[in-house]
Amino acid sequence: MSLYWASGSETADFSAADLKHALSRALDALGARRKVLCVPPDFTRAHSQAGLLANLAWQYYGDRLTDVLPALGTHSPMTDAQIARMFGDLPRDRFRVHDWRHGLSTWAKCRPPSCASNPKASWISPGPRR
Repeated sequence: MSLYWASGSETADFSAADLKHALSRALDALGARRKVLCVPPDFTRAHSQAGLLANLAWQYYGDRLTDVLPALGTHSPMTDAQIARMFGDLPRDRFRVHDWRHGLSTWAKCRPPSCASNPKASWISPGPRR
């Protein structure tokens, strides 16, 4: 795993300008991208500054940031008011909803003993892969 930016301490506070600078440096280090997906946490983690960082990523990438997929986990989709509060003026047409209850499809099945016979895949349990 690569580290693209590091700074701070237990008592450090970062301003929006500090975060913009840091994110720009990290994204510069990644190199050019044609199409970008941003996966921030949902509104239950609004305090994390992920909304600001997603907005800054949109400012950096512009139209190349094509999709924002809030990581809902088992939470309900975000409302327009929550999106506005958390992500500011990031365009609403970029947001996607992951319907984990209904939007899954089975792409493989693992049947014993093949699941357990591979020592490198001992974590795999029998059943569908989604």
